[in-house]
Amino acid sequence: MTKRKTSPDAGTAVAIATSQAALDAEGKVRTKVQLLPFGDPIYGRDGRGPWRLADAAHAQAVIDTTLAVQNGTELFIDYDHQSVLAVPKGGTARAAGWIKALTVEADGIHGQVEWTAAAHQALEAGEYRYISPHFRFAQKDGRITRLVNAGLTNSPNFDLAAIASADMDADEADDDTEGDTKKMARFAQALGLSDDAGEEEILAAIKDVMERSTAQASALASARTALGLADDADGEAIAAAASAKAAAIDPAQFVPRASYDALAKTIRENAEASAIAAVDQAVADGKVPPAQRDWALDLAKKDLGSFHSFLDAAVPFAAGDVLNKQPEGAGKHTALTEDEAIACEMTGMSPEDFLAAKNKGTS
Repeated sequence: MTKRKTSPDAGTAVAIATSQAALDAEGKVRTKVQLLPFGDPIYGRDGRGPWRLADAAHAQAVIDTTLAVQNGTELFIDYDHQSVLAVPKGGTARAAGWIKALTVEADGIHGQVEWTAAAHQALEAGEYRYISPHFRFAQKDGRITRLVNAGLTNSPNFDLAAIASADMDADEADDDTEGDTKKMARFAQALGLSDDAGEEEILAAIKDVMERSTAQASALASARTALGLADDADGEAIAAAASAKAAAIDPAQFVPRASYDALAKTIRENAEASAIAAVDQAVADGKVPPAQRDWALDLAKKDLGSFHSFLDAAVPFAAGDVLNKQPEGAGKHTALTEDEAIACEMTGMSPEDFLAAKNKGTS
């Protein structure tokens, strides 16, 4: 990103505009007011302008820039723009209300307002009627760039919405540029940027800070939940709880992963060797026909105890039944012995499959 040696407000001037009446048609005080209308161009009653708020995308850009410059502080509403007209000359400016949110509506930019009790009473009494935004605009084409604040007034310069005040002249407007430039330099310093950082760089840094802040808040919330802490527990409390939980872990209950893996491998290898030895011995003893060796080996690897139970009930085959070739069809078994039937029940093997394997081993 390239740096620009200008502030976001360079090349702009300020204007004050009276928006819609602060009372609705029934005489009730509005809590949501129009601050800037769509218009390309917009002129004041005194002929000043043109100002421009082209469309919804432009309006959203104005809101985004305003929020970035405010950096978390709320826009305020004063009386008769005293923050602009009186404060620079040593006067004061009391808040009449605070703008809690800015939104893009069908007719322009609106603000959600929280009035002070005094301002609410003054509006109901008819002492003030209009709310007027103080905004910046590009000097070259009148394009509105951001909102500064707003004020209650009785001297509108626009019809209905976005009315430029007749109380501030061009010289006073230009005097504000230097102050805004210094303000942007302070923002840049707070964000760790150089004093001449441009608008885009400052906005990107603010966005990054906000995203990292949100991610950190989410991580802290998860930590509080996992540690059973209250929602308002701070970082120090979280660290203490995590340390206490770590200290409570008994190392004797755990083994290194490498040692565990090596032991598990040895157990598997020993189990396989034991299964192979048991099956080979059973074949040699005549309790398992050679043709059933694969089946017996599979059973022994899965459950060596069940295989030994099978062997306990198995009747050894005669040497001639296993080793000598018999004529086709000779010596075929057609029924199971009592022990063989028990062995089938224990292993889950069907009598038919047992007889087929037995007769295959004698063929």
